[in-house]
Amino acid sequence: MIDWLAPLFASGLISIVAIVVLWLVTYAAARRSAAPVRTFVSLIPNAVSGSALLAAFGIGMRQGHVGWLALLLTISLIAFLIDLRLRLAAQASGFKRRTE
Repeated sequence: MIDWLAPLFASGLISIVAIVVLWLVTYAAARRSAAPVRTFVSLIPNAVSGSALLAAFGIGMRQGHVGWLALLLTISLIAFLIDLRLRLAAQASGFKRRTE
């Protein structure tokens, strides 16, 4: 039934498909926002983090070099931390406004 999926996973191509879907969904979500450009920019760190993880998955599926895996995982972690800092800063400014 799902035998046609096995080559996509074995070759790592599934990660490319997933990265494309991730960016299309990110773009679509931003377009539905009242401020699409600002929303898209705010979603970039999250999308970069996910893309790096998916790329690392694809390289891992192909038994790629561990150096590339380490680099992509590092990029993902940095992008995650940037995303987290932006979200926490936005929450802190909202809390500050409510308490004034």
